[in-house]
Amino acid sequence: MRIKEVEQDVVLRKEDFESLIGEMESLTETIEILSDRGLVEQIRESEKDIGKGNIFEIKSEEELNNLFLE
Repeated sequence: MRIKEVEQDVVLRKEDFESLIGEMESLTETIEILSDRGLVEQIRESEKDIGKGNIFEIKSEEELNNLFLE
């Protein structure tokens, strides 16, 4: 990333600016997730399930939909 100062302005290339915006959006999402205690607990429980091998493969859209309809 190249940043240069011109007079009182900071100038960067468009692709660098877009990259920074993407990073900021990612950080914002991370903060939102970590701020939700219930969601963090669900993630921890899911990690425990994975560690115990309590997982299964979803092979179709129908199987995925059935997870949410049960």
